[in-house]
Amino acid sequence: MLKRIAAATGLFLLLIVLGVALAPSSFWRWLIIHEASRATGRSASIDGEVKVHLFSLNPELLVQGFALSNAPWAQPKNMVDIKRFEASLSLKSLLRFHLIFPRVAIDSPAIDLERDASGRANWDFSRPGTGKAHQNTSAPLHLPVIQNLSITHGTLTARDRIRKLTFDGRVSVEENPNTADNHALKLRGSGTLNGKPFDLNLNGEPLIGVQPSHPYAFEAAVAAADIKLNTHVTISRPFDLATLQATFHLSGSDLADVYYLTGLALPNTPPYDVSGTLARDNLAFRVDDLQGKLGSSDVAGKLGIDTGRERPKLTAVLTSKQLNLADLAAPLGTETTPARKSNTLARPATPIPAAQPARLLPDADLQVQRVRGMDADVQFDAASVTASKMPMKKVHFHLKLDNGKIALDPLAFQLPQGEFSGTVAVDAQNATPRSQIDMKLSNVDLAQFKSKSGQAAPLEGQLLGRIKLQGSGASVHKTAENAEGDITLVIPKGEMREAFAELTGIDLARGLGLILTKNERNTEVRCGVANFKAGGGELKVTTLVIDTTHVLVTGQGDINLESEALDLSLRGQPKQARMLRLRTPITLRGSLLEPKFGVQPGKLAAQTGGAVALGALLTPVAAVLAFVDGGLAKDANCAALVGQAEQGKNLSKE
Repeated sequence: MLKRIAAATGLFLLLIVLGVALAPSSFWRWLIIHEASRATGRSASIDGEVKVHLFSLNPELLVQGFALSNAPWAQPKNMVDIKRFEASLSLKSLLRFHLIFPRVAIDSPAIDLERDASGRANWDFSRPGTGKAHQNTSAPLHLPVIQNLSITHGTLTARDRIRKLTFDGRVSVEENPNTADNHALKLRGSGTLNGKPFDLNLNGEPLIGVQPSHPYAFEAAVAAADIKLNTHVTISRPFDLATLQATFHLSGSDLADVYYLTGLALPNTPPYDVSGTLARDNLAFRVDDLQGKLGSSDVAGKLGIDTGRERPKLTAVLTSKQLNLADLAAPLGTETTPARKSNTLARPATPIPAAQPARLLPDADLQVQRVRGMDADVQFDAASVTASKMPMKKVHFHLKLDNGKIALDPLAFQLPQGEFSGTVAVDAQNATPRSQIDMKLSNVDLAQFKSKSGQAAPLEGQLLGRIKLQGSGASVHKTAENAEGDITLVIPKGEMREAFAELTGIDLARGLGLILTKNERNTEVRCGVANFKAGGGELKVTTLVIDTTHVLVTGQGDINLESEALDLSLRGQPKQARMLRLRTPITLRGSLLEPKFGVQPGKLAAQTGGAVALGALLTPVAAVLAFVDGGLAKDANCAALVGQAEQGKNLSKE
């Protein structure tokens, strides 16, 4: 009985095999169209012949005129058009469950890839409700081994509204097994990316004889606008890109442009030139030996990218032996020059009709869509710093980006004597980013800030301060225009030197009526306090006072945060009335970028004196000192200034 059943089963299978093998081409055409339509949910068609040859150790398939329709929302053209497709399959590899195609030849393939602003992609064939929508597009390719691959006259177009990327190019693959070098396989791609030239050249080892268990190596060179990438890649299994190692050399004018190739929201940078070794393990990428230059600054360290998340995450620990502070201008948002930007992958900006005035605060908008598209955890340390306008010793920051929220905590600039440190937070989840800044100046020795001659510092003493602001805006400048908060500077004790005249262009000490020491070279500063209140697009002086032994210097005015125009004045007021001691106010005009000291024209200012007048001028001092440091009110000199305010208030009540 068992023998009869086995014989019947064998005969049945043989009939199936013979039926399939002898099936007419119309059956194979129907089967291919049906399976392609079922798998993709799109209509498929074949307008040419279909041939299948199964009686061979390497069965062959020929399809002519295959087409797959596009998504309904995409361009009215086919997503895939192939003039001719030929392939052979190794039966031995099929039985071993490691597919090997001895030959694949594709003639005139035309592929259209599109993604709209909502994230719909025409290459996503998942159906609503299946739980597979929006699959991870970073998943590695697990392709079967192809021992002879040929692609002729291929074209590829891509439109990505999220990355604001367009690509139009040509692709060809050919193999010459008789070549004398080790580059038998050649893949060529060329076209335009965002309207800029794009070229891909890949040279690989021969595919003929390649086995699934043997590593495969190739070299690739990519040129996209001014981006240049050269890499040597080794994959442990041919055509399986899940695990690989690659040495690379990458250069260009702005690292942010790599976004168009990778989707990673990297910061704007000066021209860069970096290299390292990349290792991929499925959805995780790692570089442990990154090194190179950003502008004139060196950079080294480790970084990793995890793409197996809802948003890819970048982690990095970077160091610099010598940081040029000017190289941080681009990451902080300073706009690049049109000449430099013209050759990058960034889309051309709307032409500016007229030249804009130079500004200190950067006005380049934060790319919120990029920021929302990835997470990051980056630590950076610079052991030595070059800065043109101020002494600087070290820089350290820890940046975290999580679901559109940026935190720099801490952000620290260490001076030879003193530190400027604190936190910066930017919430870019909404249409307009909102920023919060809380930074402190601690133990800053003013003697380190030399005058132009370098002989002496204009001021001596310790400087303390605090900046606490919050506002909304896409750029630093736009945020400042509507910021609210306080900026306060305090000098508990110090000296003003004659070098101040060189710094300001006028003899500020004499102009304010300060009493100099016998050698006429400096005057004592007992306590100096400056507080600005931000609001309504202005930084308005609430307290500006410098207490010297005999003269109280006071100031008033504001800074327009939209135009960055300065409108400030200083006046010296003797603590006791003196005959014929009239002084003209000193003015500070110009802009934040180019301040200018001068003498206010018009009649001389009459002197004031007495505790009542001083009290009115000094009333806010105690609160301002507490804002910076609660212990400042106990400082002997600043406590005396507060005491004068209290005395003035009491006398005014009498």
